[in-house]
Amino acid sequence: MKKINDFIFVCNNCGNEFSKWSGQCGFCKEWNSLKEAPNYKSTISKQFPKNKLQNTQIKNLAKMGGQIQGSAHTDGGVFSTQISEFDRVLGKGIVRGSVVLFAGEPGIGKSTLLTQLVGKNGGHANGQAGLYVAGEESAEQINLRVRRLGLSAERFDVLETNSVEEIGQILERTNNVYKIVVVDSIQTMLVESTASGTGSLGSFGSVNQIRESTFRLVELAKKTGVAIFIVGHVTKEGDIAGPKLLEHMVDTVLYFEGEKNGDLRILRVSKNRFGPTDEVGVFKMEEKGLRCINSEEINLISGKGESKIGSAITIVMEGTRPMMVEIQALVTESFAPMPTRVFSGIDTNRGRLLVAVAQKVLAMPLYKYDVYVSVTGGIRLDDTGIDIAVMAAMYSSYKNAPLFIREVPKNKSTISKNSGPVLIGEVSLLGEVKKVRGFEKREKEAKAMGRSVAIINSIRELKNLI
Repeated sequence: MKKINDFIFVCNNCGNEFSKWSGQCGFCKEWNSLKEAPNYKSTISKQFPKNKLQNTQIKNLAKMGGQIQGSAHTDGGVFSTQISEFDRVLGKGIVRGSVVLFAGEPGIGKSTLLTQLVGKNGGHANGQAGLYVAGEESAEQINLRVRRLGLSAERFDVLETNSVEEIGQILERTNNVYKIVVVDSIQTMLVESTASGTGSLGSFGSVNQIRESTFRLVELAKKTGVAIFIVGHVTKEGDIAGPKLLEHMVDTVLYFEGEKNGDLRILRVSKNRFGPTDEVGVFKMEEKGLRCINSEEINLISGKGESKIGSAITIVMEGTRPMMVEIQALVTESFAPMPTRVFSGIDTNRGRLLVAVAQKVLAMPLYKYDVYVSVTGGIRLDDTGIDIAVMAAMYSSYKNAPLFIREVPKNKSTISKNSGPVLIGEVSLLGEVKKVRGFEKREKEAKAMGRSVAIINSIRELKNLI
Protein backbone atom coordinates (compact mmCIF):
# COMPACT_ATOMS: atom_id res chain seq x y z
CA MET A 1 0.00 0.00 0.00
CA LYS A 2 1.29 3.45 -0.90
CA LYS A 3 2.18 5.86 1.87
CA ILE A 4 1.07 9.45 1.48
CA ASN A 5 4.70 10.65 1.48
CA ASP A 6 5.83 8.19 -1.17
CA PHE A 7 4.22 10.01 -4.10
CA ILE A 8 3.50 13.54 -5.26
CA PHE A 9 1.78 15.21 -8.21
CA VAL A 10 3.95 16.81 -10.91
CA CYS A 11 2.81 19.19 -13.64
CA ASN A 12 3.79 17.83 -17.07
CA ASN A 13 3.85 21.37 -18.49
CA CYS A 14 6.05 23.31 -16.03
CA GLY A 15 7.41 20.57 -13.74
CA ASN A 16 6.23 22.09 -10.44
CA GLU A 17 5.33 19.68 -7.65
CA PHE A 18 2.23 19.51 -5.46
CA SER A 19 1.29 17.36 -2.47
CA LYS A 20 -2.36 17.14 -3.59
CA TRP A 21 -4.02 16.66 -6.95
CA SER A 22 -5.77 19.61 -8.57
CA GLY A 23 -7.51 20.10 -11.88
CA GLN A 24 -5.36 23.15 -12.70
CA CYS A 25 -1.68 23.80 -12.08
CA GLY A 26 -1.25 26.69 -9.66
CA PHE A 27 1.84 28.00 -11.50
CA CYS A 28 1.35 27.67 -15.26
CA LYS A 29 -2.50 27.51 -15.04
CA GLU A 30 -2.57 24.48 -17.38
CA TRP A 31 -5.60 22.20 -16.96
CA ASN A 32 -5.36 18.42 -16.33
CA SER A 33 -1.55 18.49 -16.32
CA LEU A 34 -0.90 17.07 -12.81
CA LYS A 35 0.23 13.44 -12.83
CA GLU A 36 1.12 11.15 -9.96
CA ALA A 37 4.85 10.44 -9.54
CA PRO A 38 7.16 8.95 -6.90
CA ASN A 39 8.42 11.36 -4.24
CA TYR A 40 12.04 12.02 -5.19
CA LYS A 41 13.01 13.08 -1.65
CA SER A 42 11.64 9.93 -0.05
CA THR A 43 14.04 7.76 -2.10
CA ILE A 44 17.22 9.56 -0.98
CA SER A 45 17.52 7.55 2.23
CA LYS A 46 17.22 4.34 0.18
CA GLN A 47 19.98 5.41 -2.22
CA PHE A 48 22.38 6.32 0.61
CA PRO A 49 22.21 3.65 3.37
CA LYS A 50 23.65 4.35 6.82
CA ASN A 51 26.54 1.89 6.46
CA LYS A 52 27.88 3.99 3.56
CA LEU A 53 28.74 6.77 6.02
CA GLN A 54 31.46 4.62 7.57
CA ASN A 55 33.76 5.28 4.58
CA THR A 56 33.10 9.02 4.48
CA GLN A 57 36.19 11.16 5.15
CA ILE A 58 36.64 14.81 6.01
CA LYS A 59 38.88 16.64 3.54
CA ASN A 60 40.98 19.70 4.38
CA LEU A 61 41.12 22.19 1.50
CA ALA A 62 44.73 23.20 2.21
CA LYS A 63 45.88 19.61 1.63
CA MET A 64 44.09 19.25 -1.70
CA GLY A 65 46.62 21.45 -3.51
CA GLY A 66 44.15 22.70 -6.12
CA GLN A 67 43.38 19.17 -7.34
CA ILE A 68 40.05 17.42 -7.60
CA GLN A 69 40.21 14.23 -5.62
CA GLY A 70 39.58 11.11 -7.66
CA SER A 71 40.41 12.87 -10.93
CA ALA A 72 43.27 12.16 -13.32
CA HIS A 73 43.54 15.91 -13.99
CA THR A 74 46.04 17.69 -11.74
CA ASP A 75 46.72 20.91 -13.63
CA GLY A 76 44.44 23.12 -11.55
CA GLY A 77 40.72 23.55 -11.09
CA VAL A 78 39.93 25.86 -14.06
CA PHE A 79 40.78 25.70 -17.75
CA SER A 80 39.93 27.97 -20.66
CA THR A 81 37.27 27.08 -23.21
CA GLN A 82 39.54 28.49 -25.96
CA ILE A 83 36.49 30.58 -26.96
CA SER A 84 36.81 34.16 -25.68
CA GLU A 85 33.09 34.93 -25.44
CA PHE A 86 32.45 31.62 -23.67
CA ASP A 87 35.15 32.45 -21.11
CA ARG A 88 33.63 35.90 -20.67
CA VAL A 89 30.28 34.41 -19.69
CA LEU A 90 31.64 31.67 -17.43
CA GLY A 91 34.11 33.97 -15.68
CA LYS A 92 37.60 32.56 -16.03
CA GLY A 93 36.74 29.34 -17.82
CA ILE A 94 35.41 25.87 -17.07
CA VAL A 95 35.71 24.54 -13.53
CA ARG A 96 36.62 20.86 -13.39
CA GLY A 97 33.88 18.71 -11.95
CA SER A 98 31.22 21.29 -12.74
CA VAL A 99 27.89 20.67 -14.46
CA VAL A 100 26.62 23.24 -16.95
CA LEU A 101 23.03 23.26 -18.19
CA PHE A 102 23.01 24.65 -21.75
CA ALA A 103 19.51 25.60 -22.91
CA GLY A 104 18.06 27.12 -26.05
CA GLU A 105 15.40 26.79 -28.72
CA PRO A 106 15.71 24.06 -31.37
CA GLY A 107 17.90 25.08 -34.30
CA ILE A 108 19.47 28.06 -32.55
CA GLY A 109 23.00 26.57 -32.64
CA LYS A 110 23.45 24.79 -29.32
CA SER A 111 25.04 21.69 -30.84
CA THR A 112 27.23 23.80 -33.12
CA LEU A 113 28.70 25.82 -30.25
CA LEU A 114 29.27 22.77 -28.05
CA THR A 115 30.87 20.93 -30.96
CA GLN A 116 33.28 23.84 -31.35
CA LEU A 117 33.90 23.74 -27.58
CA VAL A 118 34.89 20.07 -27.71
CA GLY A 119 36.93 20.61 -30.87
CA LYS A 120 38.99 23.40 -29.31
CA ASN A 121 39.68 21.57 -26.03
CA GLY A 122 40.26 17.97 -27.12
CA GLY A 123 43.37 16.41 -28.62
CA HIS A 124 46.00 18.43 -26.77
CA ALA A 125 49.51 17.19 -26.14
CA ASN A 126 48.36 15.27 -23.06
CA GLY A 127 46.19 13.07 -25.26
CA GLN A 128 42.87 14.20 -23.84
CA ALA A 129 39.87 14.16 -26.14
CA GLY A 130 36.30 15.35 -25.75
CA LEU A 131 33.40 12.95 -25.36
CA TYR A 132 30.17 13.80 -27.18
CA VAL A 133 27.25 11.73 -25.91
CA ALA A 134 24.75 11.61 -28.79
CA GLY A 135 21.26 10.91 -27.55
CA GLU A 136 19.52 12.45 -30.55
CA GLU A 137 22.02 12.24 -33.42
CA SER A 138 24.19 9.52 -34.88
CA ALA A 139 27.97 9.54 -35.04
CA GLU A 140 27.75 10.07 -38.81
CA GLN A 141 25.71 13.24 -38.34
CA ILE A 142 28.17 14.61 -35.80
CA ASN A 143 31.05 13.74 -38.12
CA LEU A 144 29.45 15.77 -40.91
CA ARG A 145 29.10 18.76 -38.57
CA VAL A 146 32.72 18.43 -37.40
CA ARG A 147 33.96 18.37 -41.00
CA ARG A 148 31.76 21.33 -41.94
CA LEU A 149 33.15 23.37 -39.06
CA GLY A 150 36.71 22.55 -40.08
CA LEU A 151 37.55 20.83 -36.78
CA SER A 152 39.88 17.91 -36.24
CA ALA A 153 38.02 14.60 -35.97
CA GLU A 154 40.81 13.24 -33.75
CA ARG A 155 39.58 15.49 -30.95
CA PHE A 156 36.19 13.79 -30.80
CA ASP A 157 34.96 10.58 -29.30
CA VAL A 158 31.25 9.94 -29.88
CA LEU A 159 29.13 7.73 -27.63
CA GLU A 160 25.76 6.79 -29.09
CA THR A 161 23.66 5.98 -26.04
CA ASN A 162 20.65 7.05 -24.02
CA SER A 163 21.84 5.35 -20.86
CA VAL A 164 23.33 7.33 -17.98
CA GLU A 165 24.88 4.13 -16.60
CA GLU A 166 26.82 3.60 -19.84
CA ILE A 167 28.27 7.10 -19.59
CA GLY A 168 29.56 6.31 -16.10
CA GLN A 169 31.01 2.98 -17.22
CA ILE A 170 32.84 4.61 -20.15
CA LEU A 171 34.41 7.27 -17.90
CA GLU A 172 35.59 4.64 -15.44
CA ARG A 173 36.88 2.33 -18.19
CA THR A 174 38.86 5.12 -19.88
CA ASN A 175 40.41 6.18 -16.57
CA ASN A 176 38.83 9.64 -16.78
CA VAL A 177 40.93 10.85 -19.72
CA TYR A 178 38.14 13.20 -20.78
CA LYS A 179 37.93 16.70 -19.35
CA ILE A 180 34.74 17.70 -21.22
CA VAL A 181 31.65 15.59 -21.75
CA VAL A 182 28.67 16.92 -23.73
CA VAL A 183 25.31 15.21 -23.16
CA ASP A 184 22.92 16.06 -26.00
CA SER A 185 20.26 16.11 -24.69
CA ILE A 186 19.00 15.48 -21.14
CA GLN A 187 15.47 14.87 -22.46
CA THR A 188 16.72 11.70 -24.19
CA MET A 189 18.64 10.26 -21.23
CA LEU A 190 17.35 7.30 -19.24
CA VAL A 191 18.35 5.70 -15.94
CA GLU A 192 18.05 2.04 -16.91
CA SER A 193 17.89 0.62 -13.39
CA THR A 194 14.66 2.52 -12.78
CA ALA A 195 13.33 2.78 -16.35
CA SER A 196 9.78 2.08 -17.38
CA GLY A 197 9.00 -1.58 -16.85
CA THR A 198 11.76 -2.12 -14.25
CA GLY A 199 11.10 0.86 -12.00
CA SER A 200 8.74 3.74 -11.40
CA LEU A 201 10.40 6.83 -12.87
CA GLY A 202 8.69 6.63 -16.26
CA SER A 203 9.98 6.69 -19.82
CA PHE A 204 12.16 9.08 -21.85
CA GLY A 205 11.54 12.76 -21.22
CA SER A 206 9.40 12.30 -18.11
CA VAL A 207 9.92 14.72 -15.25
CA ASN A 208 11.30 12.05 -12.93
CA GLN A 209 13.65 10.62 -15.56
CA ILE A 210 15.07 14.07 -16.35
CA ARG A 211 15.59 14.78 -12.67
CA GLU A 212 17.13 11.39 -11.86
CA SER A 213 19.40 11.49 -14.92
CA THR A 214 20.66 14.94 -13.97
CA PHE A 215 21.26 13.81 -10.40
CA ARG A 216 23.37 10.87 -11.62
CA LEU A 217 25.37 13.11 -14.00
CA VAL A 218 26.06 15.64 -11.23
CA GLU A 219 27.26 12.82 -8.97
CA LEU A 220 29.44 11.50 -11.81
CA ALA A 221 31.01 14.94 -12.45
CA LYS A 222 31.94 15.45 -8.80
CA LYS A 223 33.40 11.96 -8.56
CA THR A 224 35.54 12.06 -11.71
CA GLY A 225 36.34 15.75 -12.04
CA VAL A 226 35.01 15.84 -15.60
CA ALA A 227 33.13 18.98 -16.69
CA ILE A 228 29.75 17.92 -18.05
CA PHE A 229 27.65 20.08 -20.37
CA ILE A 230 23.98 19.08 -20.43
CA VAL A 231 21.88 20.27 -23.35
CA GLY A 232 18.30 21.12 -22.40
CA HIS A 233 15.36 22.09 -24.58
CA VAL A 234 13.08 25.00 -23.71
CA THR A 235 9.30 25.26 -23.65
CA LYS A 236 7.25 27.66 -25.76
CA GLU A 237 7.37 30.12 -22.83
CA GLY A 238 11.19 30.10 -22.99
CA ASP A 239 11.74 28.08 -19.79
CA ILE A 240 13.87 24.96 -19.54
CA ALA A 241 11.73 21.87 -20.05
CA GLY A 242 11.56 19.70 -16.96
CA PRO A 243 11.30 20.41 -13.23
CA LYS A 244 12.55 23.70 -11.82
CA LEU A 245 14.74 21.65 -9.48
CA LEU A 246 16.91 20.88 -12.52
CA GLU A 247 18.36 24.40 -12.45
CA HIS A 248 19.17 24.15 -8.74
CA MET A 249 21.05 20.86 -9.16
CA VAL A 250 23.62 22.16 -11.67
CA ASP A 251 26.43 24.67 -11.14
CA THR A 252 25.79 26.93 -14.14
CA VAL A 253 22.75 27.65 -16.31
CA LEU A 254 23.35 29.13 -19.77
CA TYR A 255 20.77 30.32 -22.29
CA PHE A 256 21.56 30.56 -26.00
CA GLU A 257 19.18 32.84 -27.87
CA GLY A 258 18.71 34.79 -31.07
CA GLU A 259 16.62 34.90 -34.22
CA LYS A 260 16.92 31.74 -36.32
CA ASN A 261 16.77 33.79 -39.51
CA GLY A 262 19.40 36.22 -38.23
CA ASP A 263 23.11 35.64 -37.72
CA LEU A 264 23.49 37.13 -34.23
CA ARG A 265 23.48 34.85 -31.16
CA ILE A 266 23.56 35.85 -27.50
CA LEU A 267 24.86 33.59 -24.72
CA ARG A 268 23.46 34.54 -21.30
CA VAL A 269 24.05 33.12 -17.84
CA SER A 270 21.25 33.02 -15.27
CA LYS A 271 23.15 31.07 -12.60
CA ASN A 272 26.87 30.67 -12.00
CA ARG A 273 28.44 29.37 -8.82
CA PHE A 274 31.92 30.23 -10.02
CA GLY A 275 31.56 33.60 -11.74
CA PRO A 276 29.35 36.56 -12.65
CA THR A 277 25.72 36.30 -13.69
CA ASP A 278 25.49 39.60 -15.57
CA GLU A 279 27.78 38.92 -18.53
CA VAL A 280 26.79 37.96 -22.07
CA GLY A 281 28.68 36.49 -24.99
CA VAL A 282 27.98 37.60 -28.55
CA PHE A 283 28.45 35.27 -31.51
CA LYS A 284 27.83 35.49 -35.22
CA MET A 285 26.64 32.46 -37.17
CA GLU A 286 28.78 31.93 -40.25
CA GLU A 287 29.46 29.13 -42.71
CA LYS A 288 32.28 27.78 -40.54
CA GLY A 289 30.24 27.93 -37.34
CA LEU A 290 29.88 30.52 -34.61
CA ARG A 291 32.46 33.30 -34.40
CA CYS A 292 33.06 35.55 -31.39
CA ILE A 293 32.50 39.21 -32.12
CA ASN A 294 33.47 42.25 -30.08
CA SER A 295 31.59 45.47 -29.36
CA GLU A 296 32.94 47.23 -32.46
CA GLU A 297 31.57 44.52 -34.76
CA ILE A 298 28.10 44.44 -33.24
CA ASN A 299 25.71 46.23 -35.58
CA LEU A 300 22.15 46.32 -34.32
CA ILE A 301 21.20 49.41 -36.32
CA SER A 302 19.44 49.04 -39.66
CA GLY A 303 20.56 51.01 -42.69
CA LYS A 304 23.36 53.53 -42.43
CA GLY A 305 22.22 54.97 -39.13
CA GLU A 306 20.25 57.96 -40.42
CA SER A 307 17.32 59.12 -38.34
CA LYS A 308 14.08 57.53 -39.58
CA ILE A 309 10.42 57.79 -38.71
CA GLY A 310 9.52 55.44 -35.85
CA SER A 311 13.15 54.76 -34.97
CA ALA A 312 15.16 55.61 -31.86
CA ILE A 313 18.73 54.72 -30.87
CA THR A 314 19.72 53.68 -27.36
CA ILE A 315 22.64 51.98 -25.61
CA VAL A 316 22.09 49.03 -23.29
CA MET A 317 24.43 47.44 -20.78
CA GLU A 318 24.79 43.71 -21.31
CA GLY A 319 26.90 42.82 -18.31
CA THR A 320 29.86 45.20 -18.44
CA ARG A 321 29.56 45.73 -22.20
CA PRO A 322 27.68 48.68 -23.74
CA MET A 323 25.80 47.86 -26.94
CA MET A 324 24.10 50.30 -29.30
CA VAL A 325 20.70 49.08 -30.47
CA GLU A 326 17.80 50.47 -32.47
CA ILE A 327 14.20 50.48 -31.29
CA GLN A 328 11.56 50.59 -34.02
CA ALA A 329 7.89 51.37 -33.48
CA LEU A 330 4.80 51.49 -35.67
CA VAL A 331 1.75 53.38 -34.46
CA THR A 332 -1.16 53.05 -36.85
CA GLU A 333 -4.89 53.66 -36.62
CA SER A 334 -6.85 50.66 -35.42
CA PHE A 335 -10.19 49.53 -36.79
CA ALA A 336 -10.70 46.77 -34.22
CA PRO A 337 -12.65 47.08 -30.95
CA MET A 338 -9.43 46.27 -29.04
CA PRO A 339 -6.24 47.89 -30.40
CA THR A 340 -3.32 45.53 -30.97
CA ARG A 341 -0.22 45.67 -28.76
CA VAL A 342 2.82 43.73 -30.00
CA PHE A 343 6.23 43.98 -28.31
CA SER A 344 9.16 42.02 -29.70
CA GLY A 345 12.43 42.03 -27.75
CA ILE A 346 11.07 43.83 -24.67
CA ASP A 347 8.84 42.76 -21.80
CA THR A 348 5.17 42.91 -22.81
CA ASN A 349 4.00 44.28 -19.46
CA ARG A 350 6.67 46.96 -19.56
CA GLY A 351 5.62 47.90 -23.07
CA ARG A 352 1.97 48.26 -22.05
CA LEU A 353 3.02 50.44 -19.14
CA LEU A 354 4.93 52.77 -21.47
CA VAL A 355 1.90 52.96 -23.79
CA ALA A 356 -0.24 54.04 -20.83
CA VAL A 357 2.28 56.69 -19.77
CA ALA A 358 2.52 58.04 -23.33
CA GLN A 359 -1.26 58.27 -23.57
CA LYS A 360 -1.52 60.11 -20.26
CA VAL A 361 1.49 62.46 -20.31
CA LEU A 362 1.93 63.10 -24.05
CA ALA A 363 -1.81 63.10 -24.78
CA MET A 364 -1.38 60.45 -27.48
CA PRO A 365 -4.79 58.81 -28.17
CA LEU A 366 -3.29 55.31 -28.32
CA TYR A 367 -6.62 53.80 -27.27
CA LYS A 368 -7.56 53.91 -30.95
CA TYR A 369 -4.13 53.03 -32.40
CA ASP A 370 -2.33 49.74 -32.89
CA VAL A 371 1.19 49.78 -31.41
CA TYR A 372 4.03 47.54 -32.60
CA VAL A 373 7.50 47.77 -31.01
CA SER A 374 10.55 45.76 -32.03
CA VAL A 375 14.25 45.57 -31.15
CA THR A 376 16.43 45.15 -34.24
CA GLY A 377 18.84 42.24 -34.25
CA GLY A 378 16.39 39.78 -32.73
CA ILE A 379 17.72 40.05 -29.19
CA ARG A 380 15.70 40.42 -25.99
CA LEU A 381 16.38 43.37 -23.68
CA ASP A 382 15.58 43.59 -19.97
CA ASP A 383 17.39 46.91 -19.44
CA THR A 384 15.05 49.68 -18.20
CA GLY A 385 17.41 52.22 -19.76
CA ILE A 386 15.65 51.66 -23.11
CA ASP A 387 12.33 53.10 -21.83
CA ILE A 388 12.84 56.58 -23.21
CA ALA A 389 13.93 55.17 -26.59
CA VAL A 390 10.77 53.05 -26.81
CA MET A 391 8.71 56.10 -25.92
CA ALA A 392 10.52 58.25 -28.49
CA ALA A 393 10.07 55.66 -31.26
CA MET A 394 6.33 55.50 -30.58
CA TYR A 395 6.07 59.30 -30.51
CA SER A 396 8.06 59.61 -33.76
CA SER A 397 5.77 57.11 -35.50
CA TYR A 398 2.65 58.82 -34.17
CA LYS A 399 3.87 62.25 -35.36
CA ASN A 400 5.17 60.74 -38.61
CA ALA A 401 8.44 62.63 -38.20
CA PRO A 402 12.00 61.48 -37.43
CA LEU A 403 13.97 62.50 -34.34
CA PHE A 404 16.71 65.11 -34.81
CA ILE A 405 19.28 66.90 -32.68
CA ARG A 406 18.38 70.56 -32.92
CA GLU A 407 21.80 71.85 -31.96
CA VAL A 408 25.09 70.01 -32.34
CA PRO A 409 27.80 71.17 -29.90
CA LYS A 410 30.58 73.06 -31.67
CA ASN A 411 33.32 70.94 -30.10
CA LYS A 412 31.68 67.74 -31.33
CA SER A 413 32.49 67.96 -35.02
CA THR A 414 32.40 64.17 -35.39
CA ILE A 415 28.72 64.06 -34.44
CA SER A 416 26.32 64.12 -37.35
CA LYS A 417 23.05 66.00 -36.97
CA ASN A 418 21.31 63.58 -39.33
CA SER A 419 22.24 60.55 -37.23
CA GLY A 420 19.62 61.28 -34.58
CA PRO A 421 20.07 61.42 -30.80
CA VAL A 422 20.89 58.56 -28.46
CA LEU A 423 18.23 58.27 -25.78
CA ILE A 424 19.01 56.65 -22.43
CA GLY A 425 16.82 56.59 -19.34
CA GLU A 426 14.09 54.87 -17.35
CA VAL A 427 10.59 56.33 -17.56
CA SER A 428 8.51 56.63 -14.39
CA LEU A 429 4.73 56.53 -14.18
CA LEU A 430 4.73 60.32 -13.97
CA GLY A 431 6.64 60.68 -17.23
CA GLU A 432 9.95 61.61 -15.61
CA VAL A 433 13.19 60.20 -17.01
CA LYS A 434 15.55 58.73 -14.45
CA LYS A 435 19.25 58.03 -14.82
CA VAL A 436 20.28 54.37 -15.07
CA ARG A 437 23.40 52.49 -14.04
CA GLY A 438 26.44 52.81 -16.26
CA PHE A 439 25.23 56.08 -17.80
CA GLU A 440 28.75 57.46 -18.15
CA LYS A 441 29.97 54.30 -19.89
CA ARG A 442 26.97 54.38 -22.24
CA GLU A 443 27.60 58.04 -23.04
CA LYS A 444 31.24 57.28 -23.79
CA GLU A 445 30.19 54.50 -26.16
CA ALA A 446 27.79 56.85 -27.96
CA LYS A 447 30.52 59.42 -28.50
CA ALA A 448 32.86 56.72 -29.77
CA MET A 449 30.21 55.83 -32.36
CA GLY A 450 29.89 59.47 -33.46
CA ARG A 451 26.57 60.16 -31.76
CA SER A 452 25.34 62.48 -29.05
CA VAL A 453 23.23 61.56 -26.01
CA ALA A 454 20.15 63.74 -25.64
CA ILE A 455 19.69 64.71 -21.98
CA ILE A 456 15.95 64.50 -21.26
CA ASN A 457 14.38 64.94 -17.83
CA SER A 458 10.77 64.38 -18.88
CA ILE A 459 9.10 62.69 -21.82
CA ARG A 460 7.36 66.01 -22.55
CA GLU A 461 10.74 67.19 -23.90
CA LEU A 462 10.45 64.68 -26.75
CA LYS A 463 8.46 67.36 -28.55
CA ASN A 464 11.72 69.27 -28.93
CA LEU A 465 13.24 66.46 -30.98
CA ILE A 466 10.49 66.38 -33.65
